[in-house]
Amino acid sequence: MSIEKNFREIASLIGLTSYDIKAYLALVEHGPLTARDLAMRTGIPSSKVYSVLRKLYRLGLVEIDNKKRPELFYAVSPMDVYGKIVQRFTDYINSLKPLIDSLQLMYESTYRGRMAAQSEVLYVVRGLDSTKEFMIKSMGYGNIDFATPYIELLDHRIISTLEEVSRNNEVRLLITQDLAEHVKDLPPRIHIRVRDKLFGGGLIGIGGVVLVIRHGTNYISLYSRQDYIIDIAKTYFNYLWSSSSTIQR
Repeated sequence: MSIEKNFREIASLIGLTSYDIKAYLALVEHGPLTARDLAMRTGIPSSKVYSVLRKLYRLGLVEIDNKKRPELFYAVSPMDVYGKIVQRFTDYINSLKPLIDSLQLMYESTYRGRMAAQSEVLYVVRGLDSTKEFMIKSMGYGNIDFATPYIELLDHRIISTLEEVSRNNEVRLLITQDLAEHVKDLPPRIHIRVRDKLFGGGLIGIGGVVLVIRHGTNYISLYSRQDYIIDIAKTYFNYLWSSSSTIQR
């Protein structure tokens, strides 16, 4: 199997076309080239060679010496390209983790008759009303961290409880941008931040932690009072909180 064919199989996974691959390999093999020389060596149409090179430059696979006339294009080290490919796949795989976790929760809830009996570490909660009850139970009268992209979890009862608890405790509320109008009248003592997206919701209080996802119109939640699960939830909430924006009120 040729080097080009091997490289094509890998590079196509990150969105490189046959022209992109031919251009990069030609620069590796022949050294710095002008766009014209590259087109002649590879058969890439002259009308497309610049767009190919600019794409490779944006992806970090090619460098440009624009002090020369005409410009010279250099291949980035194959080891550096390898690192970029690995990082891209790593980022993609990591982005799948929340989806897989949620599917696992749905699976365990749907097939609970086939699963081993659950311990008291985690309880699966089904339905919006049951989810709200466990959220209220988890709030208690201590500090609260609450994240939600779902307007249904910001009903009058939950909002009233947050307001009451916030009189003597710290309450942090993290929401998606589309819910900003629904919370703008909350008292300033409730700290509110927004972000573009949240995969699911969750509430951490002295009574435990509730993790919430919505599947269609159905709600599936996990409730736990285990310290180590609460610590994991707090760590993740703090990460989201630190990278979110303060709401304008």
